[in-house]
Amino acid sequence: MKRTILIMFMAILSMVLTYGNADAQLVLCSACHTMHDSQDGQEWPGGAAGPQQRLLIDSCIGCHTGATGAETADGAPIVNHTTPPTDQGASETLAGGDFYWVNDTTGAGDDTMGHNVVGIAAADANILPVNTPPGWDQAVTTGTTFNGLSMQVTQGVGWDASNRLTCAGTYGCHGTHQSPDFGGITGSHHTNVGSSDSVSAPTTVAGSYRFLANIKGLENADWNFAETAASHNEYFGANLTANRDSVATADFGNRDTISYLCAQCHGTFHGEIDDDAVAGGPWVRHPTDITLPASGEYADYNPDNGNVYNLDVPVARPAVPADCTNCATVTPGTDIIMCLSCHRAHGSNEPDLLRFTYDMEANVPGDTVDDGCFVCHTAKNGDTP
Repeated sequence: MKRTILIMFMAILSMVLTYGNADAQLVLCSACHTMHDSQDGQEWPGGAAGPQQRLLIDSCIGCHTGATGAETADGAPIVNHTTPPTDQGASETLAGGDFYWVNDTTGAGDDTMGHNVVGIAAADANILPVNTPPGWDQAVTTGTTFNGLSMQVTQGVGWDASNRLTCAGTYGCHGTHQSPDFGGITGSHHTNVGSSDSVSAPTTVAGSYRFLANIKGLENADWNFAETAASHNEYFGANLTANRDSVATADFGNRDTISYLCAQCHGTFHGEIDDDAVAGGPWVRHPTDITLPASGEYADYNPDNGNVYNLDVPVARPAVPADCTNCATVTPGTDIIMCLSCHRAHGSNEPDLLRFTYDMEANVPGDTVDDGCFVCHTAKNGDTP
């Protein structure tokens, strides 16, 4: 009987360890878990001090921290480098950028350059008052559900030092908001279907784009570490005209776009975009979830390369592609401006997590490169006809 059970276990284990592409299934159980958090009376080597939730040997940050490259020896994508990246983007950071620049312990410790996640950034005076996200509006997530659970980010009377941003859970980005920390993402690493999949109808956290509950997208196999114009993440977007007035009346008809994920904490930035009651309008805030116009300067997206997808100023798509076969170009009038067109999700070497330098100067003599803002606003730089 014992022999039969052992053979069955090894057969199942072999299937688990050979399935997927750079996923959690490829590593030994002991790479993530321990039964007692000790070995010969000592702390588990390389793990976080003390017992961790779900019998884990480390925290989210601990598992996803490394010196160089795209992933750790155990295959975890590195989002918190201990060796400073020389820049952001291809061969330096993953798609979301890096927490290095906001890390108080191993990095630059600049709170303006990344999300102030617990375990990365200290709760010091540089963090915004009571840790409230800029543009916070709790009402934006009212009515959002996923698998029958409310997805509203609820902070009661407001954010405070005891309710700080985490990677996952109630006050995090990954997983659901129904359970604190690991609870919102429990089991997802075991059942993730792969790291290069098209997510067009998520039904679980594991099946959602990058464990972002209910969010759609196409996952690049190496998290964009080797990104090119023809091989990269694809994000889902929508042309939501109702979001351009006030948050109170905005109809987030699409609650599965990458910009809606950001709106869960930064909701005000997704409303009052062209509200005439605010400073006379229009365009009092840069629009998101809006189609890149097919007219005027915008039709000439990335003028240096004729509508070729610019990795520093990406766009979302109105439908999630099955693969990246035809993702090397941008189509004005169809493709969507999103939050990540300008920002990195985790952090960058620019203030406000920007993907490019904000204080660029237009009409610089001899400057023939249209980067940053000028990739879309092509008529604003004097070198472009």
